[in-house]
Amino acid sequence: VTHEKVKKLLGGHKYYRNPCSTQLANAIIHDKAHEVNEGHARRQKLSLQQIRDLAKVNPKCQEMTQDEKDELLHALTEYWALKNTSIRVTNSAAAHDTQSTLEHIFKILDGLALHTGIYVCLFASCGHVYDSSQPFWYRTNNIMDFWEDIMDLEPDEIVRKMEQWAC
Repeated sequence: VTHEKVKKLLGGHKYYRNPCSTQLANAIIHDKAHEVNEGHARRQKLSLQQIRDLAKVNPKCQEMTQDEKDELLHALTEYWALKNTSIRVTNSAAAHDTQSTLEHIFKILDGLALHTGIYVCLFASCGHVYDSSQPFWYRTNNIMDFWEDIMDLEPDEIVRKMEQWAC
């Protein structure tokens, strides 16, 4: 075993990367969608395929300067950031967003527990009286034994108290 291999194993290096990045094709389609669908009702908007076809034949989209490309990429990045951090229109949309995000987190935590052997517990509760999300807890392995045996608390009791505190 080489010295470099041991160094890599002991270090906290991250050997994976996030494959999601802003692509010029997505930025062009995003810009074109705003251009052609602005002011139209939900059922009257063009489909993604129609917008792609319009972008392909548009000479403006084919002959862009680097500054225009950078501007489109920046606009798409800002749109994604706004979409990810803005509040949801309805409580049901917020609850759905909460559920789908937490399901993704659960998969990550399960994989992390499987590969590294860590113990994880996650408690979540809504922060508003009118939020329809239910408080819950999640665990990997037998971490809840710690709460029950050592701390003498049931996970449901912790979540209930957390919900009362948050609202």
